[in-house]
Amino acid sequence: LRTPLNSILGYAQLLQEDTAQAPHRAHAIRVIHRGGEHLLSLIEGTLDIARIEGGKLTLDVKALDFPALMLQLVGMFELQARNKGLSFEYRPAGEIPAIVRADERRLRQILINVLGNAVKFTQRGGISFGVECRRDMAVFDIRDTGPGIPAGDLERIFEPFVRGSTVQAGGSGVVLTIARMLTDLMG
Repeated sequence: LRTPLNSILGYAQLLQEDTAQAPHRAHAIRVIHRGGEHLLSLIEGTLDIARIEGGKLTLDVKALDFPALMLQLVGMFELQARNKGLSFEYRPAGEIPAIVRADERRLRQILINVLGNAVKFTQRGGISFGVECRRDMAVFDIRDTGPGIPAGDLERIFEPFVRGSTVQAGGSGVVLTIARMLTDLMG
């Protein structure tokens, strides 16, 4: 599925570079590209869920530059928030270790998923991203001024392909499922 989809996305990107095309054609190409990106996200999410459930996903735990990772994420989401007219506050608490042992790819994936949702669903106000290291555990606190999640949806939103009842923006419905599964896997 990924190979033909990557071909479609590649050609859509090439077609987007043509500045002489009619506006309706440019719009159609953008729709194709967005649809392909969404489908790729669903495929990747489904594969991640299957790997985790099947016990096939192994963590690649190594030493990583923790402050650098946090600053990369902050830089990415500060820009996204600012582009939406939102504030973004990074709040490290206490001493942040220079080096931690973790699976950097999966930790990054969890934080991108949750911070991405915070920016995506917040229309006014802002997002705060806190981190505190307690003994051998990092605790992340992500808050936003978005619409919130109704109490009845709190458990349901972690099921694959399920979104909250108040969700207006699109999404695959796998982001929180994967974040929770990876968090559980990482302890």
